[in-house]
Amino acid sequence: MKIGLFTDQYYPNVSGVVTSVKMLYEGLERMGHECFIFTSYDESDASKDDKELKDKNVINLVGVRYPFKPIRNYRFSIRFKKHIAEIAKYNLDIIHVHTEYSIAKIAIKASKKLGIPIVHTLHTSWKDYLNYLFPTLDRYFHRQLLWFEKKVFTAPISKAAIFDIVPTKKILADLKLYGMNGEVKIVPTGIDLDRFNNAGHIEKKTALLREKLGIENKFVYGFIGRTSKEKNIEEILTAFSESFKENDDVRLLIVGGGPRLNALKKQASELKIDRNVIFTGLISWDDIPLYYRMMDVFVNASNTETQGLTYIEALASGVPLLVKRDECLDDVVKDKYNGLYFDNTQDLIEKGILLYNDKDILCRMKDNAYKSILKYSKDEYSKRIFEIYQEAISIYKSKK
Repeated sequence: MKIGLFTDQYYPNVSGVVTSVKMLYEGLERMGHECFIFTSYDESDASKDDKELKDKNVINLVGVRYPFKPIRNYRFSIRFKKHIAEIAKYNLDIIHVHTEYSIAKIAIKASKKLGIPIVHTLHTSWKDYLNYLFPTLDRYFHRQLLWFEKKVFTAPISKAAIFDIVPTKKILADLKLYGMNGEVKIVPTGIDLDRFNNAGHIEKKTALLREKLGIENKFVYGFIGRTSKEKNIEEILTAFSESFKENDDVRLLIVGGGPRLNALKKQASELKIDRNVIFTGLISWDDIPLYYRMMDVFVNASNTETQGLTYIEALASGVPLLVKRDECLDDVVKDKYNGLYFDNTQDLIEKGILLYNDKDILCRMKDNAYKSILKYSKDEYSKRIFEIYQEAISIYKSKK
C-alpha cells in the first residue's frame, strides 16, 4: 500500500506529533508498505546531514512562516494546484492527516481532486492549547477562539475523513467542541522501545556525557520536551528551588529548546538555582536516549498532554515518573508502581524529596518501569493503524 502521512511539523522540529509520524512511518515500512511524509519546512533550517530528512521519503510542500510568534515553526501555503500536482505523482492509496492547519487544507483538496480516502489523527487538546498560543485573546475570547478553531480547522478535516483517530480517551469528551462528529478510533501512539531500553551500547557515551555536564555521582531530576508555556516548567523550577537549592548532590536537567528557554534560564537565576539547573537547549534526535539514561526521575508538570510520549520514553529507559495528575495518563502511569502523581506545587516538593530520600521506593519503581509499557511498541501501533486504513478504503470504495 502507498501511504501519505501529512503533518505541519516534521524535522528539524521535534515534538510529540513528529515522534508519532516517525514511529508510524517506520512501523509501516517494516510491514512492507511504501510511505511518504508530506510536510512544510524551511530548507535553510534543515541541516544537509539531517538523517531523518535524508533517510525517509519526505516531500516538502513549500510554504511561508505564520506571522504569529507562538506558531512560527508552522507554515502555510496557498499554492494548492502545485502541491496537488506534486502529491499526484505518488499514487497514494490513503492519506493520513496529523494536523488541522495548512497541510490539512492541502490534504483535503488533494483527496477530492485525486479520489483518495482520508483518515485524521487529532493529537492536540485545543481547548487547553489555545491559552498557550494566544494567552491574552484566550483570556477574553476563549469561546470565540474555540469556535474559530472548530469552524476553520478541526471540523473541515474531520468532515473530510472516514475516521478520526485519538490517542487516549481524554479527548473523546471534547470532540463535539471541535465539530468532530464522525466515527472515532482510539489508538495509543507507539514508540521504538528497543531504542530506549537497549542501554548496553550507549553506556560509555552516557558516562562521558555525565562527565561533560558535571553530573557524575549526582541525583538527577530531568525533563525532556519543548520549553514552551504549556509544559509548565516554571512550576518544576519553583519546586526544585524549595527542595534542593542548598543540596549540591542534586541536579535538574532541562532538555530541549523552545520559546520559553531564555525566560526559564532567567527564572532559575532569580531563584538562585542556576548552578543546580542544566539547560541543554535543542539536542539531536539520536542523543535523546542518552539524556533519559542520565536521569533518576523524569518530572513533568504539564496538564495539556493528549498522551505524553516522553513519559513512555522515560519508562522505556527504566526511569520512574513524577508527573502532574492527568486523565490522559491513566493507562501509562500506575501510581506508586512506575511513578508518582502530584496535584500541586507543594505536593511536587514533598514527593520530589521522598524519591530522593527513599531509595527502596525509587528502586521498586525503576524495576517496574519498562515492563509497564510493553504495549506501546511502534509495531503494535502501526498494525492497528493499518487495519484502520483497510477499513477506510473499503468504506470509501463502497460509497463511490
